[in-house]
Amino acid sequence: MSCSALQEKWSELCEPKMAQAYIRKRFPIVTWLPEYSLRTLQCDLIAGLTVGLMVVPQGLAYAQLAGLPPQYGLYSAFMGCFLYCVFGTSRDVTLGPTAIMSLMVSAYGKPEVPQYTIALTLFSGIILLGMGVLRLGFVVNFISIPIVSGFTSSAAIIIAFSQLKDLLGLENIPRLFAKNVYYTFKNIGQTKKYDITLGIICILFLVALRKIGKLQWTTRKDVSDSKRTRAAKKTIWLISIGRNVLIILIAAVVSSVFYNHGHTDIFTLPAYIEPGLPPFQVPALSFEVDNATLSASEVLKDLGPGLVVVPLIGFLESIAIAKAFARKNRYSVDASQELIALGIANCVSSFVSSYPVTGSFSRTAVNAQSGVATPAGGIFTGAIVLLALGVLTPSFKYIPKASLAALIMSSVVTMIEYHILPNIWKVRRIDLVPLIITFFGCFYDIEVGILSGIGVALCILLYRTIWPAVTVISQGDFILLKINGNLNYPGVEHVVSEIQAASDTDPPPPGIVIDFSVVTSIDFTVAQALITVLEEMDAKRVPLFFSGVCDAVADVMIKSGIEPGIINQGTQSVIDTISSLEIVSAK
Repeated sequence: MSCSALQEKWSELCEPKMAQAYIRKRFPIVTWLPEYSLRTLQCDLIAGLTVGLMVVPQGLAYAQLAGLPPQYGLYSAFMGCFLYCVFGTSRDVTLGPTAIMSLMVSAYGKPEVPQYTIALTLFSGIILLGMGVLRLGFVVNFISIPIVSGFTSSAAIIIAFSQLKDLLGLENIPRLFAKNVYYTFKNIGQTKKYDITLGIICILFLVALRKIGKLQWTTRKDVSDSKRTRAAKKTIWLISIGRNVLIILIAAVVSSVFYNHGHTDIFTLPAYIEPGLPPFQVPALSFEVDNATLSASEVLKDLGPGLVVVPLIGFLESIAIAKAFARKNRYSVDASQELIALGIANCVSSFVSSYPVTGSFSRTAVNAQSGVATPAGGIFTGAIVLLALGVLTPSFKYIPKASLAALIMSSVVTMIEYHILPNIWKVRRIDLVPLIITFFGCFYDIEVGILSGIGVALCILLYRTIWPAVTVISQGDFILLKINGNLNYPGVEHVVSEIQAASDTDPPPPGIVIDFSVVTSIDFTVAQALITVLEEMDAKRVPLFFSGVCDAVADVMIKSGIEPGIINQGTQSVIDTISSLEIVSAK
């Protein structure tokens, strides 16, 4: 772009209306903040506090899944909420640690050295922010629903199985899935009875409370609920929503009672937990590992494919949630602005020792059900997390690992999307192939599974481009070739072969008609191939005609040198074309 063009663009942005539109686009908070009211504040306060009580135990559990000390889950749970309030376009989405991102961190973030994970958060934020500025949100469109379903289902199984060791009280179990399965079953005889008993009880209570929360209360139409009935329903709903806090609290109380009476080893407890709020500091991109100082380039090299997989999966998870709730609640979200919001949230979160964050489906659902009115609900959620870090951190040492494992396992089991299989089988069976490949590939390696699924899906997509479906129909003595799709240069060779095969009869047909009624565009290569096959058919004395050609395609054909007389444009039917040709042939 020339200097004059840049100056013109800058002058446009400096105009008051353009500047205001740009600010509203990049800072969505300015669109809803002037209309903020006391009623809106009340809705956001209730929803924010409800989600805050939910995210505290989840953050502790997800940090355990990521392989980090428990406090890192809370470090990751507040800054994203504050920043999304300013930059996000969805009123329902709440950012923070999730099961999927915790699994990504475990696989790519080298959690045994937290500096790697914090650096991964910063780089992921930079990549997401860059994609947002360049408006590259369309990239996720190449990841189809079967691929997402296959990845989510396999991730749920991997996550659930990774927590089995803590549910059983086993130690020194490798993180790699195959080794995890092997050594878990090999050491199953060392199961601690108190850990597994507590874990199973927690799972049963969590499942039961979730079922109770989903009960549909019915009343007679002519009888309205009393205040006591409405209060009882609301109490049951709150208990169901706050089941994670309730179970973790009860487990911690039971554990502390045994611990303070001298039974310090009855439950497996977390290691030392750093008390207090995290320091606000620039993430270290060069640090010491095993008595060797790594440079920023070496850190980037060690993070490897995580620099692509983590931000891509993070954005895919967040935008899918944002679009789902926007469609349900009848508002719109901007995918590029969501990228910017997620990028800024990760960049700044890395300054408070966070690991990569994204939108959480379970907490977003609770946020929406609680009646959140604006993204300001995240401010109250973040405040609850800061309060927990500032006051409750010393008490976290009493939370048994088995209870956190139970929380994760009961949460992720709902992520297994087995219900989608019959639907895909009924609609389009070939789409099961990328799902299955992604599902099983992720057990070997997450990036291999995702990339393999994308590759297979693209091959299926390209199949009809390279081999467009051509239907051969005999219409009297004439032969009709109907092209059932668009025609581009990769597929023209297949069409030419079908034309040649149709002409190789004894005796040759009096003419061949190509039905272009569904072809909306052709390129230079296709036009040249058609000219070549016309010359070949002329040598064989087999006339070739085109029917149902749209204006844009006809224009390209005529400019390439094809005679207008053999091109029937517009809505003239193939039957009419063949009828007129038969009359001409008879004459």
